[in-house]
Amino acid sequence: MPISEEIFRAYDIRGLLEQVTPEVAKAAGMALVRKTGAKTVIVGRDMRSTSPELQAAAIEGITEAGANVIDIGLCTTSMYNFAVSSQPHVDAGLMVTASHNPPEYNGIKMALASGMPVSGIEILSVIKEGTTSSATKGAVSEQDILSAYIDFCLRATDVSDLKGTKLVVDYGNGMGALSVRPLAKRLGITLIELYPEPDARFPNHEANPANEKNLADARAAVVREGADFAIAIDGDADRMAFIDNEGVPLRGDQTLALMAEDLLVKRPGAKVVSAPNQGWAVRDAVEKHGGTIVEQRIGRTFVIKAMHDTHAQLGGEVSSHFFFEETHGLEAIDYALVRVLSIWKRSGKTFAELVRPLRQYANSWEVNIHVADKASVLARLEETYVSAATAVNRLDGLRCEFDRDWWFIVRPSNTEPLLRLTVEANSQELMEQKRDELATFIQAM
Repeated sequence: MPISEEIFRAYDIRGLLEQVTPEVAKAAGMALVRKTGAKTVIVGRDMRSTSPELQAAAIEGITEAGANVIDIGLCTTSMYNFAVSSQPHVDAGLMVTASHNPPEYNGIKMALASGMPVSGIEILSVIKEGTTSSATKGAVSEQDILSAYIDFCLRATDVSDLKGTKLVVDYGNGMGALSVRPLAKRLGITLIELYPEPDARFPNHEANPANEKNLADARAAVVREGADFAIAIDGDADRMAFIDNEGVPLRGDQTLALMAEDLLVKRPGAKVVSAPNQGWAVRDAVEKHGGTIVEQRIGRTFVIKAMHDTHAQLGGEVSSHFFFEETHGLEAIDYALVRVLSIWKRSGKTFAELVRPLRQYANSWEVNIHVADKASVLARLEETYVSAATAVNRLDGLRCEFDRDWWFIVRPSNTEPLLRLTVEANSQELMEQKRDELATFIQAM
């Protein structure tokens, strides 16, 4: 069966089950070794039905190309990130996962030891050139990375006692329980768990905390149970959203602002990687404490590159990816959780009291609007709004600011006929007015 080239994407390989086959996984494994020259490759997988066979095929391809494999088995992406980047004898990594995508999908992500993702497009190019087996086949060993990973995450807290803390955790039937449970046990934290069983059918809701509707169960549970706060985790556990004790969620940029303020009190002048779709809370926190914002395009690959290139200490996205200097510029949700726990406990406040200052601006969250011609709509937005704006940013789509009253960003989807709109303002009334005005403008095109 010929390989479907459309599954080889800018960040990874991802497609339908009939497209992401063992043949693709084996070819990707061989191409990864050929491209990187890796001698030792970490390989892990999520819980999807085809992941074991895809992992086995990838291992076969890697070892046939002459590299050794360290098999870490079932894991979260955060555990995989740690396994790849923290061990000096590891040269690259490959994980079989399709994150929060529906059960009919699977995928493969690859990275260098630095954590920098290896593009699926680059891997396809190597496959097309042709790969050959090595004269010497690589060996396979197994590694349990969980204990070392939990030990590492615990270093993020400067609070001696978190016992008595009660958290709601919505795993969304993803991989998160694998690490959050033992972490909570070590901290003495009580967990109220929602949907902990790994199930790639995602029978309860999509495991995507960036979509506010997927937070409904955790929002209800944190109030019902009288918990200190709640977290919601995505399918492969590299994203984590926070919800306060009153059931109000934080966007990822608000959580980033919380962590940035704490960082900058300890390390004045630190650098924080941000993106054009993030709210004013991040800028306010960084500027107030004398930090530097490193602005980068939206997307984890761009954030990781910026973390490495600028030696930034912290980064984050609205989608609730968080990146740390201590994690080699990669995501580690458990490390993020311990950081936030530490900030909250030291504050002496309820979680809602702690984060309320981050909500001084009204934000629409991201609104997806179907359009036939994205380029024409963006051109009309330029003609209509740019001349009146006090600041314009074209790093990723079009962002226009209007003093400190309101701003919007419109950016095109890379894969769908969609424009993504976010509006933020200094009042709920103004935000809703401008959101509806822009949505009407876009839909009229």
